[in-house]
Amino acid sequence: MTENNSNNKSIKNEEKQRYNALEREQYWRRFWDKEKIYKFNPNEKKPLYTIDTPPPTISGFLHMGHVFSYTQAEIIARFKRMTGYNVRYPQGFDNNGLPTERLTEKEINRRGQDIGLKKFILSCLKITEKYKKIYENLWKLIGLSMNWELTYSTIDHKVQKLAQSVFKDLYNRKIIYRKKAPALYCPECYTSFAQAEKEDKEKEGIFVDLIFKTEDGKNLIISTTRPELLPACGGVFVHPNDKRYKELIGKKVETPLKKKVVVFSDEKVDMKKGSGAVMCCSYGDETDIYWVKTYNLEERIIINKEGKIENVNEIPEINGKTTEEAKYIIVKKLNEQGFVKKIEKIKHIVGVHERCGTPVEIILRDQWFVKILDKKDVLLKMGNKINWYPHYMKKRYEEWVLGLKWDWCISRERFFGIPIPVFHCDNCKKIIIPDEKKFPIDPKTEKIKGKCSYCKKGKLIPEKNVLDTWFTSALTPDINNDNPLNGKLNGKMYPMSMRPMAHDIIRTWAVYSILMGIYRHKKQPWKDLMISGHLLLKKGEKISKKTGGGKYKPEDLINTKSADAVRYAMFGGILGKDLYFDEMEIEKGRKLTTKIFNAGRFVLMKLKDFSPKEIKNKNIKLEEFDKWILQKSFKTVREMAKVLEKYQYFKARKIFEDFFWSEFCDNYLEIAKGRLSINSNDKKNLSKKISAQYATYYSFLNILKMAALFVPYITEEIYHSELKDKNSDNIILISEKNKGYFYKNEKIKSIHKTLWPLNNNIKIENSVIKKAKTALMIISQIRKIKSTHNIKLGENISVLKIKCPLDKQRDIKPFLDDIAYIAKAEKIEMEEGENIEISI
Repeated sequence: MTENNSNNKSIKNEEKQRYNALEREQYWRRFWDKEKIYKFNPNEKKPLYTIDTPPPTISGFLHMGHVFSYTQAEIIARFKRMTGYNVRYPQGFDNNGLPTERLTEKEINRRGQDIGLKKFILSCLKITEKYKKIYENLWKLIGLSMNWELTYSTIDHKVQKLAQSVFKDLYNRKIIYRKKAPALYCPECYTSFAQAEKEDKEKEGIFVDLIFKTEDGKNLIISTTRPELLPACGGVFVHPNDKRYKELIGKKVETPLKKKVVVFSDEKVDMKKGSGAVMCCSYGDETDIYWVKTYNLEERIIINKEGKIENVNEIPEINGKTTEEAKYIIVKKLNEQGFVKKIEKIKHIVGVHERCGTPVEIILRDQWFVKILDKKDVLLKMGNKINWYPHYMKKRYEEWVLGLKWDWCISRERFFGIPIPVFHCDNCKKIIIPDEKKFPIDPKTEKIKGKCSYCKKGKLIPEKNVLDTWFTSALTPDINNDNPLNGKLNGKMYPMSMRPMAHDIIRTWAVYSILMGIYRHKKQPWKDLMISGHLLLKKGEKISKKTGGGKYKPEDLINTKSADAVRYAMFGGILGKDLYFDEMEIEKGRKLTTKIFNAGRFVLMKLKDFSPKEIKNKNIKLEEFDKWILQKSFKTVREMAKVLEKYQYFKARKIFEDFFWSEFCDNYLEIAKGRLSINSNDKKNLSKKISAQYATYYSFLNILKMAALFVPYITEEIYHSELKDKNSDNIILISEKNKGYFYKNEKIKSIHKTLWPLNNNIKIENSVIKKAKTALMIISQIRKIKSTHNIKLGENISVLKIKCPLDKQRDIKPFLDDIAYIAKAEKIEMEEGENIEISI
């Protein structure tokens, strides 16, 4: 054969030996699905571990931020499963609210109110089914070990029945009530929303100093960012400690519109902002609501549900205008009349609807509320019964609870959601809720027979509003707790073991779920809360559906870099902390899968004549380095378990990497290579080979189990791999279900069904680890000396001299044969000395 042909054959062999991640990940994904590797079996006699998985909102394509948080939670499911728990790990889809409506409107390019209720709801259902399949496909691509048979949707009939039943129960207990009240309102989405759905954004605006007149004709400067609300002014407020206005408190002043209002003092006024005197209008913000209610001021609502001004006779030209248009019209007119002292362009914080970014308006609406303000103390006490990971996240929860100003508004003026199961009598005004046997029910589409059951005269008017989607999401522990697939465990899973969630929805999902736990069960919904951070593209920019997910698309990264590589990158951050996306982390993940593949290939080649079953009952005398690697592997396993119990996946990954890369690959395999290569006919040294094989088998099996949490595909691949021809030096691997060297020896269907190697019979001998540390230091110095003198590591040397104290000589004596092999030394000479010194 010519040299060129030989090279071509070598290249061809290398290509065959390369791990094809895209192809093999698809193969193992089908295997897990078909074999139901992650199926929850309620009849298993194992301790139960239940996960209250976040149902992603169907409002657009999933992005890397989702992969970030869901993968971090999924590693815990794998760990618990491998440590002997019966893990219930479901998925849900949140598709009953405003976000889904907005997605549907975008997809069909029409507003819901323009096509009619029935057609729009059908469109919403069609769009949500499309996106559910897209979401499920991504979760399967990334290798989430969910039980898809347990999937639920927050719009399905069973969940609707539950939500409506809870509504009725809480209404009958006077926990839910209806009243006309100031509500946060979005003129873009045409709906009220809860305090938790408001967020603060910096926006451009104007700061205007208006001239009011005191009773003695002097000017009183009022600073405001909302001059368009002047017609609704009900009072002026100053700080009680502001000496400038002390004499005005309790007296009347006249607005530029000739209306006389009283000056009040209140500590909520910021003396340093503007003139320190502000007008209270109904309603500019939450402080205005507080002042109107506290000081019994006149309520005058001049903004309608479209966000436009109405019923203003004083300046009729602003009627029908948006608040932004009206602002500049009224400032222009007042300026012409001499009532404007100063106009300043500013950037200021404005409350906006988190769903669309539209500035919030506050208007009077008939709304449904759940009592929450009188449960602050109970919420705080219940929060103390939950284990928060990280612990400091509990403070965010407590601060939000203490800062609550309103009861929870649960009604939404939208189309697609769970209907509020209520009828109103137009005569006696009573509220009628049908029998639960009729749930789920949509009052808007019911054919009503008969009159009001109270007054026997009135006509029943259907409630048109739907429930806030958080009302349903707050019930996810109950949804999971009540499922026919739970078998004998049905109804016995509350509280659940753990909920994973991002820190930005502590104020909504966590607070409301705990509130439901208080009202329905008088206990907390879960034992543990695992709080993730956000994945950031750059400073302050969260990867989200609003931003389109950024330039990194999960499917593209998975199909080009592999799911294992992408998964690996998600564990680089600290629990609860935001993390900047780094492509280099994915590259590190790719290198790890390659290293595991190559290490597995080498291990299988060296173990082709080793049978752990035959060796199991034999009394094996282990060489010192073999004792060391086994001890280190079990110590690593225990250290990983310790941090994973606290959900510290990032520490677990670091512990694993240090062991696998440095101690197993760089040190042990290089050290044991000589003994692993001993010919089986060499009876004199065969015991040394068997010792190395024994240690290699069990330490590498431990590695596969440890790595399976982070990179499930490559570990399944190696678990089922075997040499193509074990009777030759051909090191091509083949991998197939129900086959493979480790599979045949362990007799367990999947690496992910094996048990975490917490063998309590293995005693960690620190003395062995300590002695090996000295031997490894000597090997490190040998490598350094050879490198310094440009001597190849594989080049023989005649004498290796080791100078060290006598106790160190005794420690390293059992390691000398392996040290000689690494050094390629024909002879080792020992000398006594105060410190360890190496020469060749």
